[in-house]
Amino acid sequence: MTAGYQLLREAVESLTPLTESDWQMAQPGLRFTAVRKGECFIEAGKTYDYIGFMLTGLMRAFYLVDGEEVNCGFFFEGHWPKAYHSFLTRTASRLWIRALEDTNLLLISYDHLQRLFKESKNWERFGRIASENAFIVAQVRAESLLLDTPENRYLQLPTLHPDIMARVPLYHLASYIGVKQPSLSRIRKRLVESSHSKGL
Repeated sequence: MTAGYQLLREAVESLTPLTESDWQMAQPGLRFTAVRKGECFIEAGKTYDYIGFMLTGLMRAFYLVDGEEVNCGFFFEGHWPKAYHSFLTRTASRLWIRALEDTNLLLISYDHLQRLFKESKNWERFGRIASENAFIVAQVRAESLLLDTPENRYLQLPTLHPDIMARVPLYHLASYIGVKQPSLSRIRKRLVESSHSKGL
């Protein structure tokens, strides 16, 4: 088993166990792809019939709102970048996903995934848990935008990935938490001053 396949299997088995038969059933339907920095993995207006699993790299998800890119998520190693609505409904995506770093992925198609769900109870359980987790992430994000201050949203960023501050440019982080970059700079300055005043 290659390192990439091993990473995928470990990610799936963090949610549900797989037998060798389950894994052998899955492998023929997996496809490797590479997305260079600056290239799009998902483009609005197209229908997508696959989900990615990130082996290496970094991507950001965004919508175009009045000509402005508004970030709604980031994908790191071990994450599952996808246009989920397009994938499930077979309709055109309104989401964009672009690589911030050179990125390598394994892809699995809608048809192959449905076959796995149909023929394997373990894969079916994985699909259910993964869907539940995706719903939770979406609801937490929606609640944060409605109920949290931009400062609190900034402080929560490391929960997305420990290296997010080092790997994602500030203007992309600002867009994600719903402010302009000058406002984020003021938030960061205020937090630094506050920590110094507390002797931290």
